[in-house]
Amino acid sequence: MGSASSTVVSDSQTGDKSKAASSNNGSFSKSTGTYKKYKELLNKGNIFEHYTRGELLGSGNMASVFRYTRKADGIQLAAKVVEKKTLTEVSEFTNELEILAACGGHKHILDLHDIYEDKDNFYLLTDLLEGGELFDRICDMGVYTEQIAKDLIIPILGALSHIHSKQVLHRDVKPENLLLMDTSDTASLKIADFGVAAWLPDLEKTGYPKCGTPEYLAPEMYGPRNCKYGKPVDVWALGCVMFIMLCGWHPFQVPENPHEQKSKIIQGDLMDLEEEDISDEAKDCIHKMLCVDPAERYTIDQLLEHPWLKSPKTEESKAAQHKSLSKTQVRLKKFLASRLRKVVLGIAFSNAVRSKSTIVQSITEEEERAR
Repeated sequence: MGSASSTVVSDSQTGDKSKAASSNNGSFSKSTGTYKKYKELLNKGNIFEHYTRGELLGSGNMASVFRYTRKADGIQLAAKVVEKKTLTEVSEFTNELEILAACGGHKHILDLHDIYEDKDNFYLLTDLLEGGELFDRICDMGVYTEQIAKDLIIPILGALSHIHSKQVLHRDVKPENLLLMDTSDTASLKIADFGVAAWLPDLEKTGYPKCGTPEYLAPEMYGPRNCKYGKPVDVWALGCVMFIMLCGWHPFQVPENPHEQKSKIIQGDLMDLEEEDISDEAKDCIHKMLCVDPAERYTIDQLLEHPWLKSPKTEESKAAQHKSLSKTQVRLKKFLASRLRKVVLGIAFSNAVRSKSTIVQSITEEEERAR
C-alpha cells in the first residue's frame, strides 16, 4: 500500500457568475476565436481607485498575494501582484489568464474577477479561498462516508465538464487544487490553479507537452515525444483523487523512486484496491476512471451515469455508502502529513508564476535521472 486527503455544497451545475471579468465574457471557444483576449480582459483604470489593499497573505520570488477589498461593495478578494521584471514569457502568463477567464462563471471553479496593470506590476484579483484544502476538511469531519465522498466528487465532475466545454484541459487536477471558499459547513468547493492548463486545439502544435504533477499524470502522458492526449487525462487525475478520498493513500505514488512510480502508472495496477473496505460499486467506478487505455476510460458523462454516483441498486450497496470510513480518515491524515505541503493562498495560481517550459523540463529531468 502506498502512503499518501461537515458537508460542503454539492451542486454540480453552473452557478453564480463572476462579479467582474468573467461576467462579461460570453461564450468561449478557442477553435472559433470567440474567447476574450488579455487586452479585452484588462481593466484600464487605476487599481487603487477601486480597491483597498489589506494584509500580505503570502509571497514568493516573483509575486506577492494580498487581501484586497473592493470599494464599491466591500467584497474581499485575493490579489496576486506579479512583478513584470520577473517574467520571461509574458505570453504564457497572459494565456493562463485568458483560460481562467474563459472557464469562469461556474460555481465550482475559481473566478478571476479583475485584472490591472501598471508599468511595474500585474494585479490579478480572484476569489479569496479561506476554507483550506478539501482533504483537510474530510480529515476533520466527525463522520465520513462514501455518500459524502460521492457528494464531493459530483461537483468536481461538473466543473471539469464545464472546463472541457471551453476547449480547455486543466492538466493539474490534484488534492492541493481542490479548495473551499470558507470554513463554513456549506462552503463551496472550487477547482483552482490553471497554471498548466491548455487550450485543446493548441496541443498538437505545441507537441503535446508533458505538463502537470508526475504522480497524477495519465499513462498516455508518459508516452513518447508528441504522444497525443486529451480530456481523459483529467479524468485519470480525478480518479487518483477519488482513490485517495476513499482509501486514504495514492495508488501509484512512489516519492523516493520516480522510475518505479512511472512504471506503476503505465501498468495501472489496482490489485490492492480489491482489499479495501469500500463498496464494489465504488471500486468499479475507480477502475473506470483509472483505465490505462484512454479510449476505454470513462468520460465524464459516463461517470455521471455510473451506479456508484447514481442511486444504489441494492440495499447492501446503500448500506455500504453510509458506513463510516474512519480508517480512511486516519490514513488520509498520514498521507497529508507525508507530502510536501503547499501554502494555500486562496488564489488560482501557484505561489510563484511558473513557466510551463520549466515544468516540462523538470519532469523530463526526473525521468532521465531514473534511467
